[in-house]
Amino acid sequence: MINKQIAQFPIIYTNPVGRIAVGWGAHETVADECKNIGIKKALIVTTGLHGNGVVDTIKGILTAGGVSVEVYDKITSNPKDFQIMEAYKMFQETGRDGVISIGGGSSHDTGKAIRIMEANNSRPIGDFAAFIDPPWMLELKNIKATRVPQITVNTTAGTGAESTMFCTFTNTKARAKQSALIPSATAQMAIVDPLIIRLMPKHIAAQTGFDCFSHGFEAYVSRLSSQHGNAMELRVLRLVSQNLREFVYNRMNHKACEMMCWAANMGGVAISFGSGAGIVHGLGHQISALTDCHHGLINSVITLTLERYNEPACPEKFADMAQAMGVDTRGMTALQAADKWFDEVERLIKDLGIESNNLTRQFGFQKKDIEHIVKIYANDFTHEGNPRDLNLDDCRRLLESML
Repeated sequence: MINKQIAQFPIIYTNPVGRIAVGWGAHETVADECKNIGIKKALIVTTGLHGNGVVDTIKGILTAGGVSVEVYDKITSNPKDFQIMEAYKMFQETGRDGVISIGGGSSHDTGKAIRIMEANNSRPIGDFAAFIDPPWMLELKNIKATRVPQITVNTTAGTGAESTMFCTFTNTKARAKQSALIPSATAQMAIVDPLIIRLMPKHIAAQTGFDCFSHGFEAYVSRLSSQHGNAMELRVLRLVSQNLREFVYNRMNHKACEMMCWAANMGGVAISFGSGAGIVHGLGHQISALTDCHHGLINSVITLTLERYNEPACPEKFADMAQAMGVDTRGMTALQAADKWFDEVERLIKDLGIESNNLTRQFGFQKKDIEHIVKIYANDFTHEGNPRDLNLDDCRRLLESML
């Protein structure tokens, strides 16, 4: 018998992770990897990445390797359901047998969405959004596993989406950011090449890098966590604290670039290995749905306020994270050490040129938007994992304090 009286989450499950290639020049193997997993006619899904030549380079490698290619390049940040439908129609109409996503989380999640829809009678991606109620584990039984292969080629170091099953998208009718959590949606192959990733502009490097950081701290303090994930999450925090500043201000710093590649991928894998997110991702997603701001940026803007709310629930975990970031916590109480984590994060955010709070001035977020977000968040999975019980009045108060 499962004893639910001992633990809130008595069984922790890991989710599938595909093969991962991390290394300088790894993108040159993309055609060979297509052959390995049976992609002969690929749909490239991307934001376009205009100006850096990455899409054309990958397309050339695939064509030279005998892989037929079509390109859908209209994906935007916080991928919209109608963009996903357009990409899916191109996949069907051109007779594709696999997906290659080039970019960050927006491109990779669109690729996953196409594959989910293909396996389930072309139903729109919004049909697969996961909620607390109705219970997602029961809903999942009615969803067919995807058999379409996918290769993810990273151009950012942040989301970890290249190696996870999570497919996050904006439902424009519901005005909400939602996620499909389907194990078979994990890409079969992830290619993480520092040569490509160092082409990011400074502000994208900062914002995606903080997204990686947020995966580390949110998953570590989550009530839904595993020992597998915890070990990687602390490593993610160390790597980001040691390398993100250098990478943002000099993408040609080879060591910093490579370490951020590792950190970002590890953040995604750690969550796949049984860890959850919390209030930063939960509220950040919904603010992005309404304002279309960058996911990593909104995470960085709201982190200090929201994690201060969580600190009393698990000060020892915040103390662990301070130590992982290089703080000498010897002789400190758990609360004293926990406070040092906030000092380190505040300095990191300032060093990245990011401003905390002031959501109205920065993104146009209005007080009238709060009730909509509270309603959405009440049934969001991240509500379950947050380390501190969060009632809806607290949620309103926190959002108002950040306006």
